[in-house]
This record gives sequence, structure tokens and C-alpha cells, in this order.
Amino acid sequence: MKKFCFLTTVVLLLFCSGSIIAQTKQEQPNALDKMKQFLGSWQATAGKDTIELWDWQLYGKAMTVNVSHVIKGQKTPLYLNNLGFDKRDGKIKGYAMWPDGGYITWISVFDPANKFLGEAMDNFIPGTTWGKFEMAILNPKEWTWKMWDMNGKITQELKFSKVK
Repeated sequence: MKKFCFLTTVVLLLFCSGSIIAQTKQEQPNALDKMKQFLGSWQATAGKDTIELWDWQLYGKAMTVNVSHVIKGQKTPLYLNNLGFDKRDGKIKGYAMWPDGGYITWISVFDPANKFLGEAMDNFIPGTTWGKFEMAILNPKEWTWKMWDMNGKITQELKFSKVK
């Protein structure tokens, strides 16, 4: 009798937990498809006499973003970002590389409020996050970028406009 009660309890718990999971799980949008809204060239004022340019291109099913600064009319490469969609966990993962060989890795998710929320970390290792970022789509021709340090201080805030 004890075995029967125990087995029945386990089966009921498994059934109920499966039902709860099924009810709360929501279908995740394909974040990389959402990222396609950024294709093309964008610019933001990054400081006095400084424009930041982000040029988004498709690379097969992945994307690249060539980022540069234009300071007093002189264009200088800043970094190159490569990103792709990881089907295993439904997240966008990226690798940014600077001309001097330095790099960072990051992971982001799409928030249904038209935001991409991400964390910069060492070599894609969870728990090594050193900064957070948000890209908020305002409309088809504008979006904002915010970066925070781990103390919650905003380290960069830009508003981008579509160039082409």
C-alpha cells in the first residue's frame, strides 16, 4: 500500500508539474529575425564633434555590425561585432573585436517590449558579467542603446537614427 501511495503521489506530482510548465511556457520569438530591423546604416551623436556609425549586414543567417566613429569628419574603425542565434537556448550571442585584437563576448534575449537585453561577459561564461546593455526599438527609423556597469551606472547612452 505504501508503494502504491508513493507511486501515485510521484505520478501526480509529475503530471501537475508538467501541466504547470506547459501552461507557463510561452513561444519565444526568433530574436535574430527581430534583429533584422537593424539592417542598414545608423548613426548617433556620441559626443562633441563625434558621430557613432553602426552598419548592419547579413552574413548568411548571422549578422555583422561594423562600428566606427567619425570625429571632426575623420572616420575611424571602432570595433566589429558578429552575432548569431543559438537555437539551443533561444539567445543571440555575439563577439565584438577591436582593431588592437581585444574582444568581448555577450549574450542577449529579445523582450516582447521591442527591447534586446544583454550582458557582456568573459568568453560566454555565465557569472562573469561585467556590464549590461539594452537596445530599445522606438520605431522603424530610431532605436536607443544603453550600457550599464555592474553597479547600475549608465556608461553609454545613444539614440540612433536610420541613415540608409
